[in-house]
Amino acid sequence: MRIKKHFSDAFKRQVVQHYLSSDDSQQTTATKFGLKVHASVQQWVDKFGGEFRPLEMSKLPDKEKVVLPDTPEAMLLRIKLLEEALENKKLENFALSKMIDIAERELKISIRKNSGAKQSKK
Repeated sequence: MRIKKHFSDAFKRQVVQHYLSSDDSQQTTATKFGLKVHASVQQWVDKFGGEFRPLEMSKLPDKEKVVLPDTPEAMLLRIKLLEEALENKKLENFALSKMIDIAERELKISIRKNSGAKQSKK
């Protein structure tokens, strides 16, 4: 007879946070945390992973988003995630701007809208 071990949500969140913040595979993470079934890691990522991913990556509607408790640890985690999301957006904006610069130079056309330019009437 097989005995099913029950893990607390806090433990599951700890496993998920480790898995998402490291380069470890699900198998390695499972071994580190003493889990016999590495598929548990994926199940827990599906359930709790949204709490640890940057906010702009979450595709859930607002009413379905998981709200972290207002503990100091959760607030520090939220600040860290927001800072990472902001840095990612800054890098994305910089990359897009450079692509436009290169396209304008290579194609010899103006892509950016001139300030004060009137829209064409159709």
